[in-house]
Amino acid sequence: MCDKVHRVVVSLTDTMHKSAKSSKETPIDSDVKLLDKTTLLLRSNSGTEAAKAPSPHYYQQLQFDAVGYEEDRHVRCELTGLLDQMMRNLRHGCLLRLTPRRSHNLKLLTHLLVSDLDKILLKLPYQLIGINVEYYDVRKFDMVNMLLGSHRGKVQSSKRNMQTTREMFQWLHNEYAVLRGRGTGDDHINVEFVLSEAVYKQHKVHLSIFDIFECNGRTDINNFFKALPTGKRTKSTLLTDCIKESFDAKEPIFTLVLCEMPLDKECAREMHKFLQLADLVCMSIGATHSKMEHQVKSIESRTSLQSRTRLSSSSNLSLDPIRKHSQRNLTSMSLRYRPVSLSHEDYSKLAAWYHRIDTKYAEVKVCMERHYNVQYRQKLLKLCKQLNSCRILTDKSGGDAQGVLLKNSSRDLAASANYMEALKRFRQLEKEVNKCNFAPTLSTYMSTKNYELLNAEEMLQQQETSNLREHRDRI
Repeated sequence: MCDKVHRVVVSLTDTMHKSAKSSKETPIDSDVKLLDKTTLLLRSNSGTEAAKAPSPHYYQQLQFDAVGYEEDRHVRCELTGLLDQMMRNLRHGCLLRLTPRRSHNLKLLTHLLVSDLDKILLKLPYQLIGINVEYYDVRKFDMVNMLLGSHRGKVQSSKRNMQTTREMFQWLHNEYAVLRGRGTGDDHINVEFVLSEAVYKQHKVHLSIFDIFECNGRTDINNFFKALPTGKRTKSTLLTDCIKESFDAKEPIFTLVLCEMPLDKECAREMHKFLQLADLVCMSIGATHSKMEHQVKSIESRTSLQSRTRLSSSSNLSLDPIRKHSQRNLTSMSLRYRPVSLSHEDYSKLAAWYHRIDTKYAEVKVCMERHYNVQYRQKLLKLCKQLNSCRILTDKSGGDAQGVLLKNSSRDLAASANYMEALKRFRQLEKEVNKCNFAPTLSTYMSTKNYELLNAEEMLQQQETSNLREHRDRI
């Protein structure tokens, strides 16, 4: 699975698939022909044309991110990839399962929320400490029923807190089976994964799962995806209000649209219309991505021009001249210069910039600490010479401490030189940041790091002074 934020997959569920493989024809050969892992051919829907033709006439080629049987490896990898992207990036995700009937897929949920989750977490530095689940019957769960406050309103949602995937397995095969039997609308399962990292750090990642039933006759779903590229408002329903957050241009989340088509005796009359809906979803998402990329390019060209006009006020190598400048930037950075929306590719580029800044910042901080330790040691030696007493230094060295310090003088000079070199590289990176397309966003982060370095320098100076006073009193 690549890094696309939104993906569309067509999954064919067929209990006879294994036995069909042994025969010359599969159950879908009369209407659909699978070309490869992403492409299928759909036969004409004209009954008269099909009657005249001696063999099926394939005329429309449909392209998706993946297409195949639900047990095919590349289809399974799409579902696993969604969860893997969420956990690795600690970002929320959404699974939209579209089906032409009112049918559930318990096996899919078990694979995703139990087996796949366990395998993914084994490769990551996180430990699962909690799973919080909420189930909603979307069509019934409206404002009128909420205001009733009756028993009828209370049974529409179900909450459950768990600690392990084993408990999740039990919930899926027991409580969820009862809940879905009562439901009359679409299903919404909101899953919150609570992950621990190290001792005190926790992360919460949300996966929203929507089962959208009987899609062939749903005008709300058709209208929603038709209007998605244009951004026009359509007549909303509770369901479309819920799922539109997954396609927010400003804050998109990982979303997999799974178009699940059951293959049986009834599929012939549903296949054509459902695959046309799947094609509409795929085309609309593709058009939306193209529109977002065009907006990002225009924003980058504007921000690049703005960043060049601000280069004349770039900072010097030393920390002192940028003290007031850094503090002022933290509070007065203009928001109007920041991009209003970024693509997933832009977020990846920003992450690389943040990593470079953090790396150089860490180098400067380590070299700074060594530099001030050297200064402290040299001043302490000078103090001992002035007082003609080096007893505090010779307790464990047999009177050779002064010689050791003199031998370390070359290493001390190297530590100071390394600090100046690290600081120089950090200033060079700051110039690169000011020239890049993301300068309005990164300059605030750069100012924050400069301010943190100033505070760290002050703390080291105070610690050095305090230690010298303590040793002078002891001498």
